[in-house]
Amino acid sequence: MGIERDYLMRQLRMLFDVISKIIRHRRKGENEDAQDEINYFYSCLKIDEDIKTMNIEALFDLLVNIKKLTNEHIEMVAFVLKEQGELSDQRESKLDFFRKSYFLLDKVDRESLTFSMDRQMKMAELKEYLN
Repeated sequence: MGIERDYLMRQLRMLFDVISKIIRHRRKGENEDAQDEINYFYSCLKIDEDIKTMNIEALFDLLVNIKKLTNEHIEMVAFVLKEQGELSDQRESKLDFFRKSYFLLDKVDRESLTFSMDRQMKMAELKEYLN
């Protein structure tokens, strides 16, 4: 159990670093580099499916039932989906990414035993976009 836990912690740290790079590239206007990091993020989780075309239910099923991701992983996927929405030029695509992100964050928030201010802030920001 200890080895598995260490592996998960290292993986979460590595994914968090990737998310930081995505955000940094997006803020600098380096959209291609941000998209490359997004692709790398999904490849680390072995997600080959096109998340952009999936509806929320199919995405949830993929992450929870097929990939069996932890809530921490799902929260990171939600953060990446938000960034994908920020990068999108099309309004409907942007809103679709934001809806998916909000749904996943809400799921994690309801199931999590720990309070996360960062999660709450992301959810509030997404709620603003969606209203």
